[in-house]
Amino acid sequence: MPANRVLLVDKDVDALAELATKLRERGIRVSLANGTQMACERAKAGGYDVVLAAREIAQPETGIGVIDALSVELTDVPPLLVLDDRENIDAIVTRIGELAKPNDRGSRQSINPSAHALEHGPLADLLVVLATERRSGTLTVTTSKGSGEVRLVEGEIADAVYVRLEGLKAITRMIGEREGTATFTPGAPAIMRRMTEATRTIVDEARSLVEKAATLRAGAGELATSTLLASEGSQPDGLSEVDQHVLSRLRVPATLDEMLDELSHADALILESILALDKRGRIKRLGHASSRVQLCGPDQLHLVRASASRARAAGFSGPARLVFAATPSRLAVFGHTVLSLADAFPSQEPAPAVPVPYVLATIRLGDGVDLDVIALPLVPAYAPLWPMALAGAAVVVRLDEAAARSLEEACASVSVPVLDARAIFGALEESSPVQVASLIKTALEAEGVAAA
Repeated sequence: MPANRVLLVDKDVDALAELATKLRERGIRVSLANGTQMACERAKAGGYDVVLAAREIAQPETGIGVIDALSVELTDVPPLLVLDDRENIDAIVTRIGELAKPNDRGSRQSINPSAHALEHGPLADLLVVLATERRSGTLTVTTSKGSGEVRLVEGEIADAVYVRLEGLKAITRMIGEREGTATFTPGAPAIMRRMTEATRTIVDEARSLVEKAATLRAGAGELATSTLLASEGSQPDGLSEVDQHVLSRLRVPATLDEMLDELSHADALILESILALDKRGRIKRLGHASSRVQLCGPDQLHLVRASASRARAAGFSGPARLVFAATPSRLAVFGHTVLSLADAFPSQEPAPAVPVPYVLATIRLGDGVDLDVIALPLVPAYAPLWPMALAGAAVVVRLDEAAARSLEEACASVSVPVLDARAIFGALEESSPVQVASLIKTALEAEGVAAA
């Protein structure tokens, strides 16, 4: 006769693993569930001779027990054995033999694909269950943030991906999700193994990282809601590898979530680094869209609108164009600040991968009058392309001294005036929405004077 097949149900995954090992040593086929919900999900996908349940699952003080829940889900409910003495393994095996239904066991197949709701049982417990059962297959996880896969070979995690993340970081993010579904499909996945540690070791480390990241994020304060930028400073020997990667990424503005998604380090390590760098004054916060600054007051809007109308070059279609020239990193900060202005909208086209001119934003001034704000990265290798982008511009505003001669030559070749921002503000703070708004208005006025 085929071996008896039982479904073992207990909230304690360590107890599940220990008892499952003892039962398998006696030739019993065991599947695991860490609660009533998982028991129902697994029971619907495969047939069992007996359900073994811990007393707190079988006869809970509140809610329905596992056998009642199974009665709702199944037409043929297996007999239930309530576990009181887990040490008396021989008595348990005897009772399984007495309760098991003998009919139709030979036609039963292995468990089919089954879905598990994360709100009813943590993904970490499911991974431990699958590891204990030495299952091979693919666990597909779907949440509101995206989807991922965990591939298992005889219960050991061989590879994992989640959205754009891989490996331990992907596992950690998925374990941290509390809503969604996890569907296990049996079979041998054709993959190259990239993770070699035991599943339980990976799960324990991921759990620890999830808890640590949650604690650090709760203490991040404004860092969690602001756009961040690396602050200039010396490079002390005390910087860790993670610190160096964080500062390198923050040469251009980024939010905390963008940092966590783009860097390969664990979220907890990135958060720890950001908090430490912030205490050392190496990170500054930029304004964000929730507090947008007006380009000008209502009493000045008609003057700015008239200036923008006059700034449109004859023979060129589209809005008037103001070009702002600087190093790429400075333009990244300037562009973020421009988008914090009221009625400034990002370009429909993504920023190019190479440092060539592109539209930062379009400012809508009303009455059908728009103003394009153009970025000109001052990378000398691309200077031959600049005249094509500058033709038809109202004025070029230089934010720093990079490639000064090449810029002047390009502007002279297409007869576009150059305005030095430092002559107006001295040390321009490109992260200040007030200064950027004033600079844009000054550039329009300067174009009007030049045209006159």
